Amino acid sequence: MLADLLVADLNTDGANLRARLPALLDALTEAGALMKVGDEYRLQTRESSDWDAEFRTRQHRLQDDPVAMSGKRTQLLGDAVGKVLGRTRLLHGACREPRRLALHYGSEPPPHAGDDIAVWIRDGWGTTESNVIEDARAAGQDDPTIHVFVPRSNADGLARLIANRDAATATLDYKGDPKTPEGTEARRGMETRRDEAANHLRSLVSEVVSGARVLQGGGNEPLEGGLAERVGEAANASLARLFPEFGLADDHRWSRVIERGRGGAEHPLEAIEHNGKTDEHPVCAAALSVVGSGKRGREVRGHFSAPPYGWPRDAIDGALIALFATGHLRATLNGSAVGAKGLDQAKIQSAEFRVESALIDARAKLKLRRLFQTLGVDCKPNEESLAAGRTLEKLRALASNAGGEPPLPVHPDTEHLSALEALTGNEQLIGLLDHHDQLIANHADWAKTSALASERLPAFRSLQAFARHADGLTAVHEVRPQLDALIEQRQLLDRANAVATLTGQLTSALREALAQAEQGYNETYGAELQRLEASESWARLEDRQRQQIRAERRFDKPASAGSVGTDEDLLASLERISLEDWRTRTAALPQLFADARVAADRLLEPQVQHVRLSSTKLRTPADVDEWIATTKRDLLERLGEGPVLVI
Repeated sequence: MLADLLVADLNTDGANLRARLPALLDALTEAGALMKVGDEYRLQTRESSDWDAEFRTRQHRLQDDPVAMSGKRTQLLGDAVGKVLGRTRLLHGACREPRRLALHYGSEPPPHAGDDIAVWIRDGWGTTESNVIEDARAAGQDDPTIHVFVPRSNADGLARLIANRDAATATLDYKGDPKTPEGTEARRGMETRRDEAANHLRSLVSEVVSGARVLQGGGNEPLEGGLAERVGEAANASLARLFPEFGLADDHRWSRVIERGRGGAEHPLEAIEHNGKTDEHPVCAAALSVVGSGKRGREVRGHFSAPPYGWPRDAIDGALIALFATGHLRATLNGSAVGAKGLDQAKIQSAEFRVESALIDARAKLKLRRLFQTLGVDCKPNEESLAAGRTLEKLRALASNAGGEPPLPVHPDTEHLSALEALTGNEQLIGLLDHHDQLIANHADWAKTSALASERLPAFRSLQAFARHADGLTAVHEVRPQLDALIEQRQLLDRANAVATLTGQLTSALREALAQAEQGYNETYGAELQRLEASESWARLEDRQRQQIRAERRFDKPASAGSVGTDEDLLASLERISLEDWRTRTAALPQLFADARVAADRLLEPQVQHVRLSSTKLRTPADVDEWIATTKRDLLERLGEGPVLVI
């Protein structure tokens, strides 16, 4: 529009003006004579001039602060390089193992990046191009670090655009949201200034970064493509330097090795076309060397995932599982042996591996499985180590039950079991084969002895109980020496079963004694009951009163020993009421019935006095006369207090 208004010669001036006007307008805007709002140019107002003054103050402050400007420029360049290189995707080898770039900024060399590719990024404001080239060459051909140099170009333009963008942003923050139309227009103009500066700055930074040089250790420089392509090419070369041993495990089929190993295949490495012995494959040989006398899975993984190997997880795990499946390694988890199919990738991290010092061939494994079968232990193919543990546990239990404290025989010698238990893995399996015949004989002998002990121990404990209940009987004096000899000489499992004979002697005497005790009790009970019922006071009571006295003293009916037909019944009867209890109960009956008579008398005559005559030894007629006189005097004194009943 301005060009059309200013044109003087329509034939020649139009195109010329349209080419010159944008630069002129931008210069006027930069000088503060105009302000740009969107894609329109407007004259400055008083409000917009105030905003422009604030902007220029902040702009000059930033331009005069080299430290702040350097930090902002470094941040911009670093972000731009990071954005470009962040799209770089590294897939290493045929197995396409993912790799990462580790970006490092600053004048100091990058620290050790582990299994990442270090990219050292510097710019022409912090160092010189010659220094970067010299550092790259000095690193040598084996160093995997990539050197990126961003040259110093358009320095003034970068500084101006950074100052414009940040000054406009700061002015907007400081001024806030105006309330007048002029203020709103001034804010829109400042937003346009900020956005244009930011857009030009992005373009300029991208242009500067695109001119960066990429150098490898030794000084080689990829030249084809943009920055991302050149860094990618250098990174692939760095992978070969960082992981020179990677090729040994570079195969995408290791997952099949894992499947075959867990499935019990005899040659799991056939999945990667290795037809030799498992331990001869370079990856497996290296794993055996590292495991040695013992390593946890996490340690093995950490060793081979780091330089100079960088092996894929599947390759490391596949080698461990294959070596475990073929018996070259043994594995334990929390101290317990892992079964043949129990080792998966989830357990490798925590499992502990050890190299087997001896190998077991197929014929030996077959003999072992037959041994386990003979000893009554299940064993699936390739689970011989687990079955070995269960077998030793079973033999240990049988030995424990085949002896013990007297009267059992002493425990059998199990030194050979302890020696076998101290071994692990294939060494233990070979030890079992070495003791093959001895273990079979042990199993047969100990199982027979254990069964006999289980049969006779309960009978022996019953014999001891009968001896305790028979204490005081003549029979126990005859049996006790034989019982003591049985214990001291540990003869419980002798061919001649002395327990049955001794038990028979005691039970016979106990049945007779128990019958006599029951009879004596019931006879005493009957006599005392007859005496009670013959008393005058008992006869005078009502049935209700007699029932109450009976209930209180619990002598409604005679006691019974119950069934004693079997030894078990006899022992149960004695445990319920022993012979001593029978004697005590019988002795208590007279007093029990006497108390009943006293209770009856008191119900009829509450004032009656119950007197028990004194007991003394009489040797002469004079003693008799004295006792009679004393007793008469006592009775006469009592009569003064009420009626007397002698009990």
